[in-house]
Amino acid sequence: MKITINGTEFNCVTRLDAARETRRTDVRYNTNGDMLIDLVNRKYALDVAFGLMTAEELKALREATKEIFVTVKFDAPEGEVEEQFHISDEPAPTLTYVNGTAMYGGVRLTMRQK
Repeated sequence: MKITINGTEFNCVTRLDAARETRRTDVRYNTNGDMLIDLVNRKYALDVAFGLMTAEELKALREATKEIFVTVKFDAPEGEVEEQFHISDEPAPTLTYVNGTAMYGGVRLTMRQK
């Protein structure tokens, strides 16, 4: 599975959960308590888990996610989606050694569509 973040493609994705959320963006009430405006948007919430990554792959991921808002491209039921997403946390890996080579695991990103 793959995901593209700010133009950099990552093929080491082991799980991609793309949930559609309903978010209310503007709710107003008059003095009687009647709802006047209720703008509702459906937006994606992504939970991405990566497999073992080399130091170079992790460096590329951190470089691609150093900004708060990033452009993400992924496959969804309606086809390929390319939208702006917010990433609140930096990818934080766990260091492990495989046959003497340093690899990084447990890398996970949670993103919300802008």
